[in-house]
Amino acid sequence: MTGAAVGATVRRRRIRSRVGVTALVIVALLLGYLVVVGVLRSRTLMLPAPTGPHPVGRTITTVAAGGGTEDGARRATWVWYPADSRSADTAPPAEYVPDGWFGPGSLPPAVGLGWLLQDVDAVRSWARRDAAPASGRHPVVVLAPGYENAPWMYSTLGEELASRGVVVAVLVPPTTPARVVDGHPRTTAASSTPPTPAEIDLLLQQEAADMVALHDTLVAATDGTLAGSLDTDRTVFGGHSLGGGAAVLACELAPRCAGSINMDGPQPALPAGAPTRPALLLASDHSCAAVTPCTEQGQSAGYVDWLSRRRTATPPSTIATITGAGHNAFGDPVHYFVAPPLGGLSGTGSIAPQRMHAVLTAVLHSTVSQLLGGDARQDARELPELELVPAGG
Repeated sequence: MTGAAVGATVRRRRIRSRVGVTALVIVALLLGYLVVVGVLRSRTLMLPAPTGPHPVGRTITTVAAGGGTEDGARRATWVWYPADSRSADTAPPAEYVPDGWFGPGSLPPAVGLGWLLQDVDAVRSWARRDAAPASGRHPVVVLAPGYENAPWMYSTLGEELASRGVVVAVLVPPTTPARVVDGHPRTTAASSTPPTPAEIDLLLQQEAADMVALHDTLVAATDGTLAGSLDTDRTVFGGHSLGGGAAVLACELAPRCAGSINMDGPQPALPAGAPTRPALLLASDHSCAAVTPCTEQGQSAGYVDWLSRRRTATPPSTIATITGAGHNAFGDPVHYFVAPPLGGLSGTGSIAPQRMHAVLTAVLHSTVSQLLGGDARQDARELPELELVPAGG
């Protein structure tokens, strides 16, 4: 073998050696990354503590579905409420996600990489399961979740309002990613594509009917954990995303509704002659549901135009935006762990979780209080992220 051949062989061996070392380093880094992510996603996440004077109870029940569904159809409902302090001291903690509500059969995470996202089994909330309610009669908020969102994603909102004396009943619609809709495993499949405007209208109508049916059940309640504890003479309907639009429609259909809160959702088409009740549209500062121009974030031009036309046809009484909020920040996901580099795909925006929680809960409490005849106006100077949108904006 010549000297040149020997040199070439040595160089090839060195290259193979360097490639092998590089591959080992990459594998080691990847394994290290996965170990760190696994630890971070599974460590205990304590949600923000409620700030009101009441401890909080939570119960789960089922109610009859609204019109247009098959006979006997029911919907699960999660209810947060102000609890009796002595009962709350002895009642067990309410699991963030109860057994059987999540796991095989659930919808996959939106990103499709669940091992890079928050482990919901590690999340802890503050409510006490089936604690006795606080004395007196308490006003009610009926809340609907976003499309393919789960009821537990609104625990912080439910607990905060309940700690301030409000009963919050969250509908569990058939589009939930939870395994339970009516007390039994869900049978609806995940949708591979977003719904069209026509499909959204159908979903809005059914969800609104379910919200009204839920409210009617609360009005007529004579037994159960909260019997005698509900003041349903004036009720606020609220929701997030698809649930927000449904809340506006439900409010127009329910005689006892004092007003609605639509969190970053489409405005619905209202029936002819429907009464116009106070309605707040609270959204991200770049949401196509609330402002024009907007950030489309993968939405089609046709859908964005539909959102704008709906806002014009069914104008809310008030439009307000939260600077830096993302569409998914209107609930617990703003607090969830998301592994880098997927943070930008979480849809929660750039606002700090603590600020989003502070702004959102302050606005909700103030709005609910005002709609129910109270006086809890929020000093705007304390919420610099909040901005009122002029009419036509």
